[in-house]
Amino acid sequence: MEEKQHSPFFKRLFTISPWDVIRLIAISIAVGLVLALLNIDPATVWSDFFGTFARAWIKTWHAVRDAADWAADYFLLGAILVFPVFLILRLLKALRP
Repeated sequence: MEEKQHSPFFKRLFTISPWDVIRLIAISIAVGLVLALLNIDPATVWSDFFGTFARAWIKTWHAVRDAADWAADYFLLGAILVFPVFLILRLLKALRP
């Protein structure tokens, strides 16, 4: 049986391909955009890591809850018109032979 030759540990550790650099840049930009959407300031992450993410979680939860409240209001507003029309159309369809 032949054994595969592995490159030395340090060579594998420190060899970086151009694809690795591009992927690292893309991931950094994506994470930066998500943090910006959550209004997280990089300086506060260094000074108060857990507090920063706790505040971001609370803000995100409030935003999701507000969006759900908004969606529920417009669902009910639309349902006031759509459901009766739907029921009338179903009734007319059922009455046809």
